[in-house]
Amino acid sequence: MQTVERVIITASPAAIWQVLTDVERWPTWTPTVLDVQPLAPNGHGLKVGARYRVTQPKLRPAVYEVTECAPHQAFTWIQKAPGATMIADHRLSPFSSGTEVELSFSTEGLLGSILGGVYSKRIADYIRTEARSLKQHCESREVAKTRVS
Repeated sequence: MQTVERVIITASPAAIWQVLTDVERWPTWTPTVLDVQPLAPNGHGLKVGARYRVTQPKLRPAVYEVTECAPHQAFTWIQKAPGATMIADHRLSPFSSGTEVELSFSTEGLLGSILGGVYSKRIADYIRTEARSLKQHCESREVAKTRVS
């Protein structure tokens, strides 16, 4: 099962990347994340191998590990459990009026397929909300920046 949401944000990939990769601050701009805690001491910055405990409404806390990180382009983090792998991708592409952001969530494995089916509506709602919240947050930051300039 895979859920994909795309949104065009009137901001540069660099500006969006700064917000998107500051995962510990996600609770300040999206209601789909209650808490994000790094699991390594002095774990500063999103990088391959970094692990985070993510708490979301109506879900058990989950540990995600960053498996891909290409600055200003993409990052992927995964959660593994026996029989299931959950994959969350975050991709940025320059677009004529800003940046296209693609958020996706997929499940693999026998248990992953079952969980993906059971939670498909919630997953789609969360991905949609995260994309819209990211757009609103980044665009409001851009407006605030131009007011100050």
